[in-house]
Amino acid sequence: MYRGRLLIITAMLVGATALAACGSSSSKGSSTTTTGGGGGVTVPSGGAGGTTVNITVSDTKGLSAAETLVATPATAKAGSVTFVVKNTGTIDHEVVVLKSSTAFDKLPITGFDGEANRVDEATSQGETGDPALKPGESRSFTVKNMAAGTYVLVCNIAKHYGLGMRAAFTVTA
Repeated sequence: MYRGRLLIITAMLVGATALAACGSSSSKGSSTTTTGGGGGVTVPSGGAGGTTVNITVSDTKGLSAAETLVATPATAKAGSVTFVVKNTGTIDHEVVVLKSSTAFDKLPITGFDGEANRVDEATSQGETGDPALKPGESRSFTVKNMAAGTYVLVCNIAKHYGLGMRAAFTVTA
């Protein structure tokens, strides 16, 4: 009887994990992996080969001072690109990859998803997903088949883009 209960509990946990993984991000062709101190569901990253870009998102005083988003390198070859994001700040952050010919610091700040002080994500190619990264947490995601062109990397939590959480990113042929 004990073994039967254990099997049922194990099956329920596996099912819950699968459902949580399916309900994560609306990003196109990306997968995520979470590590660090915030908990969260870990989904295996599908990025074999391609380019790896390290991104550090940070702040010193939350919404009371400038915030930063730094990508190294700031360019990649077309194809699969894995973004490894580390939150070294004091509050939650995220990263969204937007395809855009507009300069990285000139995107209109309007609203998105019913929230003011955000940029439009209509051209999103991938993102860190939900929930946002807690301080000290790292997460990676892979955008498959990135085409040559210009992109903008942003933290699109309300007010963060306007406080400096943005960077230009270029994909070359």
